[in-house]
Parts: sequence; C-alpha cells; structure tokens
Amino acid sequence: MSEYQYYEWQTIDRPLSSSEREAVSRLSSHMETVTSTQAIVSYSWGDFKHDPRHVLLQYFDAHLYLANWGTRRLLFRFPKSVIDPQAILPYCRENFLSLELEGGYYLLEFSPEEDEPDGMWVEAEGDLGKLIPIREQIMQGDYRALYLSWLKAISMEDPEEDNPETEPPIPAGLGKLNSSHQAFIEFFDLDEHLVKAAAKASPELQPASIAPLEKALLQLTRKECVTFLRQVLNNEPQVRLSLQKRLEQLTDVKPVNVGQGQRLAGQLFKEAEQIEQEDLRRQKAEAERKRIQGLLDLAGREEATWRWVESLIGQKQAKPYDEATQLLVKLRELAIYQRQLPKFQERFSAIKEKYSSRPSLMERFKRAGL
Repeated sequence: MSEYQYYEWQTIDRPLSSSEREAVSRLSSHMETVTSTQAIVSYSWGDFKHDPRHVLLQYFDAHLYLANWGTRRLLFRFPKSVIDPQAILPYCRENFLSLELEGGYYLLEFSPEEDEPDGMWVEAEGDLGKLIPIREQIMQGDYRALYLSWLKAISMEDPEEDNPETEPPIPAGLGKLNSSHQAFIEFFDLDEHLVKAAAKASPELQPASIAPLEKALLQLTRKECVTFLRQVLNNEPQVRLSLQKRLEQLTDVKPVNVGQGQRLAGQLFKEAEQIEQEDLRRQKAEAERKRIQGLLDLAGREEATWRWVESLIGQKQAKPYDEATQLLVKLRELAIYQRQLPKFQERFSAIKEKYSSRPSLMERFKRAGL
C-alpha cells in the first residue's frame, strides 16, 4: 500500500478573501478543496512543498496533519491577546505539546510522535471540524485538551517503570468530557482508562461569575476603551475575548476550574490498570448475564428449535446446514446449563444416525465439537 498524507486548514475568526483563496490554491497542484474557510490537500506520493505552519500563520486558525505511518498533528493559531501563555506552559512537553510566539500570534501544536505499522490506512476528513471547538475552549480557560495531551505523553512511556513526574494542574470536568474531547481522544488514540483515572481528582465544572469583570470595566483607561470600541466597529476577531483577558488582568481573576496537580504519573498508571480490570470484570459479568438470558429464552422454545433443526437439515444445502449446526451448539449449552446433557446427547445421536450419509453435515458437526 502506498503512503498517504492528509493536510487540512480551516479559518475560524474570519473568512479568506478572494485573493487569499487564489494564493492558497497556488500552493499545490494537489489542492482538493479551497473555500473561504477551508483548504485540503492530500498525497499518495510526494509531499507538500511548503511549511504547513507558515500557511497556518498567514491564512488560517487551525491545521490538522495525518500520515498513514502514524504521525498526527493538530495546531491552533491564537491572537496574542486572547490566551494566557503562563497558564498553558505547565502542560507543554517536548515532542508532544508546544507553544510558540510568532509575530502577533501564538501557535499551539499537539504532535505526539508515535509510529504505527507501515501501510496502515487512515482517514482524516471531518476530524478537524470535530476538534476545532477545543480552540475556543482553550481561549476560555478550559484546559482539558491540554491535560489530555499530557496524559498521551506519559502513556507513551514504559508503564512498568515508576514515573516520578507530577501531573500539571487538573482541569475541572475531566469526568464529563464533550464531543470535541472525545474526538481528541480518538484522534490521538489515548487510553480511556488513563483518562478515567485522571478524572477521579477532577472537580465538576462551575460557571464563572462575570461580576468581578463588570467592576473592572471602570478601571479601563479612556485609550483602552476607544481601542476596544474601534476594534468592534472594524469587526476585528476575538475582541470580546481580548477585553475579557484585559479585565481578568485588572482583577487578578484566577481560573476557578483548575486544581493543583499532585499525583505522580506512576500512580495514574496503577489507577488506570485497576479501572481496566474492573471494566473487564463488568464486561465479563454482563456477557455471562446475556448468555444466561439467551439460554432461558431458548428454553421457552426448545422443542420448536429441535424441529427447526430437522427442517434445516432436510434442505440439503450449505447455509441451512450451518444454521442447524449453530442451533445444535446452543441446544447443547442449554442442556449443560439445565444439567440435562444426557438427554441432549440422546436426541443428537439420533440425528447423527439418521443423516450419517451426509459427509458435509457430519464434518460441520465435527468442526463445531459436537
């Protein structure tokens, strides 16, 4: 199977102009989609000749890259005034999550380097749309995706070794993730049990009060008020968030939905293993419950099932033989459950004797262990 690379960019804060769309179209002859909000290019052979980060910085707000050898990247562009870099840095980890200032923008990149078997086919169309809400959440101070990135980082280390690294600040709401977080978990193949272990120390999300911010409005200088109003008139993106961040600075408001991380990575591995074992026990118990219920249902139509087995065998065809064999296996399970196996053996022996001249049927019985 050939290699496959998928690149997608999307705008969020503003659409591309016609001249920008033309410029993006000229970046590659492989461009499949270029609209006012999106660009997609993929390769089965060859590579994109430009730096995807530069394309993001110049034109877009979000970028996704995926290759069938395992590489996955998710990048967001933020106006410098709408995020708190000091709050994000504790989640950053080399080769997993980085935050860089480029001109008037911050680039946040999720890029866990994880290789999968060569030739594994992947599909990425639609994934970026599912992940885009994370950008707005980060601007609002919801750092659950950042914490999930840290979990992915430690999950790629040897779980047998005690990892002494302390977790970063714990965002609230890890126990009640939204669809964009679930898409993040799927896209980066994050262990659900590790997420559940982390969620044990995560408080519930609490609505933030805007009362302190309303009081801080009076502290804005006249120059700041004029600047913000001009930005509103010019329909500049993210004006509301820029204002909110400035008011938070004036009031020294701290995020209420973030707690101090105290657990070691090694502890999270152990908790995740316990949760996995508990899930396996529950799944096993549920499977057994369904099996017993199926047998009880079969018991109510046992005689009709024996007659149907005879009818299927009488058709002298491969598919009816297969169905008859499967029903006989279930009838034997019922007999074992009811402790009436000798009765089953007696009736089944009569069927074998009656149709002993049909080798394909006898072979099916043999393969089924009857």
